[in-house]
Amino acid sequence: MRNLFAEDDAVALPLDVVGLRAWISMWYEHALSVGFIRPPYVLDEATSGRLESYYRLGLTPSESAGVMFGTLH
Repeated sequence: MRNLFAEDDAVALPLDVVGLRAWISMWYEHALSVGFIRPPYVLDEATSGRLESYYRLGLTPSESAGVMFGTLH
């Protein structure tokens, strides 16, 4: 699995931030596997804020990718 963050960075971070980073890594892997994104994908500040909101609302990484990149009916 790809890791978007350096392993050493997690040592001094609060558990909530560590959990968010792990969740975003899972979101990235899912979005990549279903073809929503292609590397190199740069996570900008606005997108990271949206992802943090989805994380706090309790959405799964795959649900969040669908919300972010899916088509509207």
